[in-house]
Amino acid sequence: MYKEKLLLIESEMTGAKGHFLDYLIETSNYFKNKKKIIWFLNKNFESKNLYLPEFCNIKKIILSNNFKRKENKLLYYLEEVLLFIKNFFDILYFIKFFFNDKNKLFNFLKTLTRNYLIIPRYFKSFYVEFLKLGLSTNDSVFFQSARRKDIALVFFLSSIEHYNLPKIHLRVFLPPNNRFKDFYFYLNKIKHLLENKIFVYTEDGFKKELLSQKVGTNNLINTTTPIFTFNNRNYTKKHFVGFIGEARLNKGFDKIPSYISKFANLDNNVNFIIQFSKTDKSTEPTKKILYQMQSQFKNIDIIEKYCDYVEYRDILKKITIMPFIYDKIHMNNTNSGIFYSCIANEIITIIPTECDYLKKILSPNSFEEANEIEEFVNHTSKIIQNYSIYLDNAKKSSKKLMSITDNGSIIRNIG
Repeated sequence: MYKEKLLLIESEMTGAKGHFLDYLIETSNYFKNKKKIIWFLNKNFESKNLYLPEFCNIKKIILSNNFKRKENKLLYYLEEVLLFIKNFFDILYFIKFFFNDKNKLFNFLKTLTRNYLIIPRYFKSFYVEFLKLGLSTNDSVFFQSARRKDIALVFFLSSIEHYNLPKIHLRVFLPPNNRFKDFYFYLNKIKHLLENKIFVYTEDGFKKELLSQKVGTNNLINTTTPIFTFNNRNYTKKHFVGFIGEARLNKGFDKIPSYISKFANLDNNVNFIIQFSKTDKSTEPTKKILYQMQSQFKNIDIIEKYCDYVEYRDILKKITIMPFIYDKIHMNNTNSGIFYSCIANEIITIIPTECDYLKKILSPNSFEEANEIEEFVNHTSKIIQNYSIYLDNAKKSSKKLMSITDNGSIIRNIG
């Protein structure tokens, strides 16, 4: 039986970083029985020792910068100059490429003019492989974490392939920056297609309001949540408090030693799982303190590495309580994939106060709110003492999120 195609794209991911690979796998798992799944990844993506689904057709084809501005400014700017020169030859390439199709040639030249004679960085490496897939208007192209260069590509693609355009899905995770030819510059150029050809998604809250303001209406931006595998949890008397994800100050990494020290005075039978892949100058001192604490207490488990899809879920299944000692502004502005993972795995959360959009998904008595470390500690003790009540309500939150996912705009629009 013929399956419609779903093309998933992560253009900047060159290795296992953050939630990007995890979300790719989750989306693929959700649609694997309905769609033929193809991935377009960065040409420099390193897949060694990573869990990748065998049912996905994975193509490493997208060309981007080899040097990052933060890591080596000199080589980055030198590469940018060379890429600017390359742009001239790419224009000649596409004039020849479209020469026998006058309509596409006209659309290409018109779009090029509207883009200040610059071809989007990813377009050439993407477009040639895209044509080979032979996608129809019933198929879907899903940019899992759409950035400025991705939406620039979509602007070109929608202008050239207007009549044969598959459904385009752009999910925005991070608030776009204001810069020359920024995300909003291209968003306004494709605005006329947002109702039936191109769909933009983001989580509820700050990003939804920001994007809606830029396009002038709330109706053109779809509210979504990440797609997750759900896990049914049994009652337990043995508790694991978890801190997982990137080791950053705005995620409260520096506050973990204080939390553990204070909690040890209340209950020394609770276990702690701390997982992170790397630290920087700001968090390296905290890492040293945590290892010193681990040498003193047997109930602290430090996992200093990137955990692949399977390992990450094994950790989530173990954790019973997750205190989000994040900066509340960061939590409000960027949201957290770990937060949704907690709901899907029926983990009891303690969230920062004034994060009202998070509470729209959570059921009453399935979470607590805190600001100061002592509040987080006291609420953790309260959850342990009344765990069965919190777990029953966490299951309600999980079912609610599952319903939101199954009936959400992404699932509905992809079909």
